[in-house]
Amino acid sequence: MNILSVILAVILAPLFLGIVNQTKAFFGGRRGPGYLRLYKDLFKLVRKSCPRPMPSTWIFDIAQSVSLASVIAASIVFPWSGVGIGSSIVPAVLFFYILAAGRFFTVIGALDAGNAFEGMGASREMQFSTLAEPIVFVILGLLVMLNGDVSLTSVLAGVSSETWRESIVALILVFGAFYAVFLLENCRVPFDDPETHLELTMIHEAMLLDVGGVDLAFALYGAALKFELLAAFLVTMFVPQLSNPYLHLSVIFGGVALISILTGVVESIMARVRFFKTPQMLLGALLMASLAVFFIACF
Repeated sequence: MNILSVILAVILAPLFLGIVNQTKAFFGGRRGPGYLRLYKDLFKLVRKSCPRPMPSTWIFDIAQSVSLASVIAASIVFPWSGVGIGSSIVPAVLFFYILAAGRFFTVIGALDAGNAFEGMGASREMQFSTLAEPIVFVILGLLVMLNGDVSLTSVLAGVSSETWRESIVALILVFGAFYAVFLLENCRVPFDDPETHLELTMIHEAMLLDVGGVDLAFALYGAALKFELLAAFLVTMFVPQLSNPYLHLSVIFGGVALISILTGVVESIMARVRFFKTPQMLLGALLMASLAVFFIACF
């Protein structure tokens, strides 16, 4: 069941970004690119060669491959059906550091290209990830406090109905704080715009200006899988463990689809905030998470 869950997650990952794009198209009164557009783009890119910028080295060559491998490794240990492969012994914080390893190689690959815009995007990417890290640690601390263990399976055991009754305000604050991190980590509005074509406003896309062919397919697919993973983490935090693993898996993927629709709605009704406003928004998310810990610890 664990292997089947991972295979299903790997196959469905591009679909959820298609749901986001179709939701945005609906709000914009457009037909949209279709739910399967990313699949078509990936198949097109894997048949193309990979251009290499002149000053780059072997670091640029392996950056996207290692980044994708880290996301796949995170998806393998994630407890999709309630228990993942090794998730009972893997600390929850290691799950996020596996994803951080992928970001690290994307960043050094962008720096290795020797392009000024890619260096700017890499700098902004690391700045935002530094601001998001305290929020993640506070939320993980709260989940450990609720479930009594640091393993990924225990942290994602879900919230009991009793906790919902007693601490619903705190849980809403946790959802809002982690959803802000979710949008930031996936380079979505209001922190970044995945559809921008202006170099000075790019963050994640700026790091991929010299990436093409198979490497670009790896980068796009890795982004889709990371979107699915973090959305599943958000859903699993609040869904109690179900006795039927197939039902639990269906609930998780259904929740990811709802998160995808919510993301499309957010991107349709909000604009990207100014770059210097981003730290203020993340500080607000950190205060929300800290306030949730205070409520649960003291009441």
